[in-house]
Amino acid sequence: MFDFICVLVTFAVVLLMAAAISAKTGLSAGTAPLFVMAGTMVFYTLFGFFDLLLAAGIAWFALGALALVWLVRQRKNINFSQLVTLSSVFFVAVGVVVIAYLAIRQPIPMEWDEFSFWSIAPKVVKTTGHMYTAVPGNLRVTTYVPGLILLDQAFQFLGTGFVAWKVFAAYDLLMLAIFAAVFAMLEKKDWAIAAPMSVLCLLTPFLLTVYLRVIYVSTVYMSSYADIPMGLLFGGAVAFYFAQQKKTPIALVGAVLIVTAESLTKDMGFALALIAAALIGFDLLFVEKSEVVLFKLRSWWAKIGWCVLLVVGPFAAFFGWAKHMSVFLNVSRFEVGGAEEMGMVQLVFTGIIELFSPNKSEKFVQVMDNMTRAFYADSLSMFSLGSGQSSNLLLRLLNGSGLIVVCVILTLLLISFLCGDRRHKIRTAWFALLSSLGFVAFYIFNAFMYVYVFKDFQAEALVSYNRYIYPYYLGWFLMALALVATALKHTGPANVARLLLLLIAVGGIWRFTSFVRPQLCIIDYPDSYFSEMRRKSANVAAAKAVMDEDDKVFFVSQGDDGMAWFVYYYEFYPVLTDYSLGGGTLSADAQLTELAVPNGLTEQQHKEYVGMKLTRENFQRYLTDTGCTKLYFDKVDGIFEENYGDLFTDGLAAVKNGETNLYEVSGAEDALRLSPVDMGGVR
Repeated sequence: MFDFICVLVTFAVVLLMAAAISAKTGLSAGTAPLFVMAGTMVFYTLFGFFDLLLAAGIAWFALGALALVWLVRQRKNINFSQLVTLSSVFFVAVGVVVIAYLAIRQPIPMEWDEFSFWSIAPKVVKTTGHMYTAVPGNLRVTTYVPGLILLDQAFQFLGTGFVAWKVFAAYDLLMLAIFAAVFAMLEKKDWAIAAPMSVLCLLTPFLLTVYLRVIYVSTVYMSSYADIPMGLLFGGAVAFYFAQQKKTPIALVGAVLIVTAESLTKDMGFALALIAAALIGFDLLFVEKSEVVLFKLRSWWAKIGWCVLLVVGPFAAFFGWAKHMSVFLNVSRFEVGGAEEMGMVQLVFTGIIELFSPNKSEKFVQVMDNMTRAFYADSLSMFSLGSGQSSNLLLRLLNGSGLIVVCVILTLLLISFLCGDRRHKIRTAWFALLSSLGFVAFYIFNAFMYVYVFKDFQAEALVSYNRYIYPYYLGWFLMALALVATALKHTGPANVARLLLLLIAVGGIWRFTSFVRPQLCIIDYPDSYFSEMRRKSANVAAAKAVMDEDDKVFFVSQGDDGMAWFVYYYEFYPVLTDYSLGGGTLSADAQLTELAVPNGLTEQQHKEYVGMKLTRENFQRYLTDTGCTKLYFDKVDGIFEENYGDLFTDGLAAVKNGETNLYEVSGAEDALRLSPVDMGGVR
């Protein structure tokens, strides 16, 4: 209940800031929440560059208090009815429902990369009060940009400890703010357009990412992965711009904030931010005819100035994070590494040269062929009527592929073109052309990544192809919806178009219900889905209750591929967990690789450990040198018992009988022994 209230208070601060900005500047009430959410990401990141997160939280809530004071003092001069629009009501109502639902069900992270970064990083930040780059430990990924992590910190700030479902709440509220901006231009009388538009927005993350009939829980709104928020925010930037009837300074400041926030979602967000900036900048320069102001600049010069700022924002964020990485991690952001060990600029230029060269490498040709085939053959959305395995060519094409997604988006743009006035037709036509070119550039850039960064077997299989491509589809789809909403708003005889929009929304519901049953998604997911993970969490909590703060845990999970280690590192934090040889099977024949050798050893010890076999004696030495004080068992087998069983005072009887998971280390090297620790009967 306390955490629910904390999130509600934070949500209320967002609403107060949005209301104050809208009332003071005339910014559309439906787009103001996105202005605040994107601004929060940029604000916290700016403080985070200097590891001043406590100051960021205090300052952010102080701004909320100032917004409240200003609204109360100006209440007689504010037309509060203008703040109540279809999209602002949507944001508030659905936002409260989402917060309440998550507080009741309290979902937890479940996927691999949530434990390797996207959920453990927020936990590190909340637990320590510092940026994850500034905290020593075994967090394996520390170079990812922090925008979404710090948005979560804004919602974690109130409260005594880290709460996993707050991560989902922060991301979901960001997505709802984006959806509200898509149809923010609609007035109360346009409810017949707003209703199907809101349904389509809420279904978008499912429609464009779920590409097989789901037989497991689909956690689209309960995931801390950055891909979906990154894609939606890409679309939100352009939708925010289109929603503003007048391109006032505050509206354009908002556009700059959002493209900057987009560049902070993930490394690929930088490329998407520049594409969004280009789309907005072209429209501002060559399509928009209203007066634009930038300080004392007017008209053409003001437009050029805003275009410069649209690019400067993402670049400032990029170089700011690069400097932070250099100072705190002593690594360069410009080195993408990978198979060819190229720098970022070198990768782009090398790819362009090879693209137009008559002499292409075999890997380049193979990747380009695979990417071309994947565009029309790989299923990655719910826009599917056929099967990729069908012998019928038409049915193979209607398989939810990228080609079908592009056709759907271009159909929406055609509706926008046909229903809009002359100015809107020009805007839609140029947008259709430029956004298509942006997609081609984005697609080719991803191909370059497969060629020069990924290993051969990964490139051949196009590993994670859907996750790398669908962010563009997500944003592009929302941009098209925003243009459709604008066209229908300003068109009188558009009943046919409105009916078509309703049919599209109904079609979206049909595809969603066809692919995802209620019990297989967040609407009614079974408790059993989380039961095993909750059991592990309860066991760790029991172990931590009988441990000291300075304990260090060696983790054993025989046959693990690394997933279990990441899970338990997340659960044990802030208790330090040894990397434990990266999973696998511990035996006398297991050889320590460079990756398996832990941090903190002397240079001489490091050299000795690389290539060392984990015999009984070396295992004793390893535990001594790494300072491990406890062993925690997830899985134990006969191989482990045969090699190391006599080191345990009970011969591993306690763990095999289900009495405990925890053993204490005593003695050192040859005298080292391991004895069971009572966990209070919890396993």
